[in-house]
Amino acid sequence: MKNSLVTGLLVGAIFPILAYVLQTYTQLQQELMPTKPTGFYVLAATVNLVTAWITYKKGWDKFATGLILATFLGMLALVFTKNIAI
Repeated sequence: MKNSLVTGLLVGAIFPILAYVLQTYTQLQQELMPTKPTGFYVLAATVNLVTAWITYKKGWDKFATGLILATFLGMLALVFTKNIAI
């Protein structure tokens, strides 16, 4: 894998997109976390941030920055689309 911002951004987009697909097209969220409507998105952000922490420790700074950027953009999209008050 390349240590580049674009690669980190693309890899970081995988889990938020997966969370969106699971949230929108399945009933899995209602079965597992009925009182937490954004549970999958929080899990996606957690996976991205833990992965960014590990890659920072390995010296892949640009890749980790891409992961953090993808997480930040995903959470911004969540706030604006779900009308969450900050």
